[in-house]
Amino acid sequence: MGLSDLVDKDIKDPDARHFFKMYDHQIRRLNMIVMELINITELNYRDIKLSPINFYEIADNCISAYTYLPHFSKINFTIDIESNLYFKSEWYIINTILQNLIENSIKYIDIEKSQPKVEIVIFKRKDHIILKVVDNGKGIEPEHQNKIFGMFYRASEKGSGTGLGLFILKRAIERLKGEVIVNSEPNIGSTFEVKIPITKEELK
Repeated sequence: MGLSDLVDKDIKDPDARHFFKMYDHQIRRLNMIVMELINITELNYRDIKLSPINFYEIADNCISAYTYLPHFSKINFTIDIESNLYFKSEWYIINTILQNLIENSIKYIDIEKSQPKVEIVIFKRKDHIILKVVDNGKGIEPEHQNKIFGMFYRASEKGSGTGLGLFILKRAIERLKGEVIVNSEPNIGSTFEVKIPITKEELK
């Protein structure tokens, strides 16, 4: 990636720059894959360490991390978190879940709509924490919906993802013994609902 940056500064020939841009795109895609594979490894071997979760801070930081993505500025984000919600869990895992849900919604927004939106809703329901990420993006075709959590599976070739984000999401949820429910309609949008069970240890 460093050599690619040097090329961008030093090479002036238009044809050469065109091919180096293609080369740079593939380098950065491979870098994303490597980082996400590392993420999967950490999910498997990281020690369990519970800490109080500040859901608003995590959600806000996850949104801010994707300001570089195309069309980010067009999206209206809302964060709705139940007041005085106390919950202890693995910060790294909760961050991974929200990060992948938010990134997915941003990458698959429908820029043809006048008001693209992503809504993050978090609340307690009986003995579960519910995390919902709702968007009015491109949606997922029915034939893809039962496959999207597979490793390297991409429902659309037009997306910029690696096909690992939702696989990592599912593994993170499984580590917390939770579940994820997907409701999506093409051209309407998607809702990802994550249910995380609360144990006595997580309430202390």
